[in-house]
Order: sequence, then structure tokens, then C-alpha cells
Amino acid sequence: MVQYFAVFLILSFFGGSVGTTTSPQQRNDSKLKDLCQRSMLGFLGIPGSNGIPGVPGVPGPHGPQGREGDRGREGPPGKSGPRGIQGMKGQQGLLGMKGERGAVGIKGERGIAGMKGEQGAVGMKGQRGIVGNSGRKGDKGEKGESAKASQASVLTQTNWKQCVWKSLSNTDNGMIKDCAFNKLQSNSALRVSFQGNMRVHGHLKCNRWYFKFNGNECSGPMTIEAVVYNYWPPGNNPTLLRHRSFEGYCENIPQGAVRVELWVGQCSGENLGDAATGWNSVSRIMIEEVSRPQS
Repeated sequence: MVQYFAVFLILSFFGGSVGTTTSPQQRNDSKLKDLCQRSMLGFLGIPGSNGIPGVPGVPGPHGPQGREGDRGREGPPGKSGPRGIQGMKGQQGLLGMKGERGAVGIKGERGIAGMKGEQGAVGMKGQRGIVGNSGRKGDKGEKGESAKASQASVLTQTNWKQCVWKSLSNTDNGMIKDCAFNKLQSNSALRVSFQGNMRVHGHLKCNRWYFKFNGNECSGPMTIEAVVYNYWPPGNNPTLLRHRSFEGYCENIPQGAVRVELWVGQCSGENLGDAATGWNSVSRIMIEEVSRPQS
């Protein structure tokens, strides 16, 4: 009986605030009263009911950002990926420039001259005849031909030949053309000439065109030649195509078959050029047998 009376007193003391609108302070007081009721009931041995859950508090402000952590250790390398597809084949590069021609070979030694033939036997000298009586003085004869007129009559009997062609030769060092000729006299000379287009390509380059007779250059009196030298300021590479000619006389050539040859090669002490002979035009080698020159 005493327990129930105590409960009645507790409920009467704390029950006045139930069912009214309360402020935050009142709500806190209500929580305190509820706690005391449950404590009293527990003291009296009467089980109390579960209280109403409190309202969550206002979240506090964010704390300051923590310092950046240390960089972690580098991981092991990954496995190799699959091999890529082979790329397409590239286009062929541009054609390179023509390389320089190699050095001229050493000229071979001249062959040994043939042996001189044996002199024919001398005929027997006849006996001198008896000196006859002096005859009377004859009449004065007509004036004879001069030596110049006599030489002119010889030159009228010409022996000549020409070899012509129309083709381009890109030979830089070697024979271009040969022309066969029959020399009729042993004491005559040959007049030879070339007419045609000649070109030297390149900066500080030089080519020499010259004649040979049966494989040897003329030595009577000197060689028959022409040189073409090309100089152009740096940064340019000219192509000069011009008609040219050169000629000369050669003595001491024996009678009979003679092979007249046109050659091209390197100038003495200069760089060999890129030569061309007979570009888009007719070329000629002209040969003429003439009398020996006057002394």
C-alpha cells in the first residue's frame, strides 16, 4: 500500500508539464523529470516504460583539413601490353644525285718503236764517159713556175673525209667517236677538226676534248685539243649547252690507214666535270690530207 502511495506522489509531482507546448529549456527539464521518475520507479521496484528518444543535436563545424599524407611507394611495373599492328610501308624516297666520276686511270706507256728497215743495196757505179766537145750556147729559155705556184698545184689534189652523227654521248672520260681515213702520201700532214655541242655540268669542273691518231695524241708539233671550264657562284648549278669547234694540223703520220679518234677527259690539275657531247645536234669530224708546211 505504501508503494502505490509513493507512486501517486511522484506522478503528481512530475505530471503537470505533460500535454503542453514547451520551449527548449522546458524540454530539457522534462527529460530530467523523466529520468527522476524512472529512477524512483526503479527504486520502488516498479519497472518503468522506455523514454522518448531525444532530438539529435546540431552538427558541429568541420575541423581543419589534415596534412597531406606521404607519397606511397611506387608499385611494380605492369605487364607489357599486346604488340601493336605493324604500320604501313612509307613511300620510296627521292632519287639521289648522280655521284662523281672516279679518278682517271694512269695513262699507259707508249709502245716500243719498231726497228728501222735495212737499207737497200747500193748499185754499182758506172764508168765515166769521155768528155765531149763543148756545144754552142743555147737560146734563152722561158721563165719557169715559182715555188709557190708549184705548191698550189699540189694542193688542188685534195684527199678528205668527214664522219657525221646525231646522238648524245654522256662520256666523261673516254673515246666518243672514231673515223677511219686512208692517207695517200708519207710526207703530207692531216688537218682535223670537230664541230658540235659540248657541255660541262658542275661548279669548278673542267673537261678536255682532244684528237688521237691510231691511239696516240699528235706530237708533230703538239696536241690538238680544247678545254671547257665551268665556274659559277655558290648556290647555283648551271647547265650551259653551246656549239663549239676546234681544229689543228698533225704531221709525222705515216702513209696508209689512220684511225682518227675524238676523246674527252680531265683537264690537267682540275676536277673532272659531267660532260655531254652532241646534245640535240649534228656532230662532225672532218679530215683532210694536205701538203707539209713551209720551213
